[in-house]
Amino acid sequence: MLIKKNLLYFFITFFFYNFAKSQEILIVSKVDDEIITNIDVKVEKKYLLLLNDNLNKLSKKEFSKLAENSLIREIIKKKEIDKSFIKQDQKIENKIVKDFYTKLGFNSKNKFIEFLNKKNINFEELKKKLVIEAMWNQIIYNKFKNKVKIDKKTIEQEILNYFNSKKKK
Repeated sequence: MLIKKNLLYFFITFFFYNFAKSQEILIVSKVDDEIITNIDVKVEKKYLLLLNDNLNKLSKKEFSKLAENSLIREIIKKKEIDKSFIKQDQKIENKIVKDFYTKLGFNSKNKFIEFLNKKNINFEELKKKLVIEAMWNQIIYNKFKNKVKIDKKTIEQEILNYFNSKKKK
């Protein structure tokens, strides 16, 4: 009888402990037909910290809002990209990823993936985010490239003036 009570106590304790550890999933925002949950925001925070470690200095509320806004912008960009592009070439995707991990100081994709695994960041999700950002930048470039006029002579003169003023000091 004592064994049954102890066993029952163990199962009840174990069940409630696991129940208490489970995370509640809340809808934080909605963009068109896509929802953003608190779990999505938590994952986005990891990606943002990968890009800028100084974000740790923000308050939890500010950082959460920043991550939520980042996800909203990503959804909007993805929808615009889907209107403009077909499937992205795998070679271009690999180059985007390689440029990113090289900029972070990694020599190989495998070392970068190991680093991401330690940070509990999904490589494929990061790759998707990087490709979305690169494609978005291409859309913006194509849209505005003919509207930007660069006066090389003025820029050269401003650079010379800047360096001349530095020499005088």
